[in-house]
Formats: sequence, structure tokens, C-alpha cells
Amino acid sequence: MRSTPRVTTTLATYLFVSQAHTSEFAANPARTNELIQQTAERLGPNGAALARDEVATEYGRHPETAAAHMQVCLQAVEAARIEIPVPGQRTAVTR
Repeated sequence: MRSTPRVTTTLATYLFVSQAHTSEFAANPARTNELIQQTAERLGPNGAALARDEVATEYGRHPETAAAHMQVCLQAVEAARIEIPVPGQRTAVTR
């Protein structure tokens, strides 16, 4: 199993919109995972799009803090080593 940079960014986006303070998850991989799961459940099936919209809004309202907050979220996701199965490349089937 592997995760792609896009998956890592999406998970960090969920963490960003979780409304948790960075001190709550920055050094706690279990809490990072828990917050991501809770946020995904709260946002539902269109959660990734909703989370991206929330992040964009925060960057518009508070550009001075949003980038630093996202950086902490990305680092927390990477440190938590959350792995999401990503299908490998498919090979063509010939007959």
C-alpha cells in the first residue's frame, strides 16, 4: 500500500478544517487519525470538496495564519504515516 501526495494533501485538508488546535494533534499521530476520521464523517460523501472550500475561505480571511496551519497539518499527516490503499497502474489486457 502507498499514499500519494494528493491523498496526503486531502487528509491534511480534513485535519485543517477539523477546528482542532495544532497543539492537540501536532505530536499525536493517533489524535491526527481520529480527527481526520471524525471530519470525514461529519462532512459526508462530498467531504473533500467541502473541505477544500473551507480551506480556500480561510486562506482568504486569514492568509497570514492559514499557510502555517496547513504546513503543520501536512507534517502531522506525514508523521502519522496514514496509509490509504491506492490502486496501482493497470496493465492492458490483451486477448
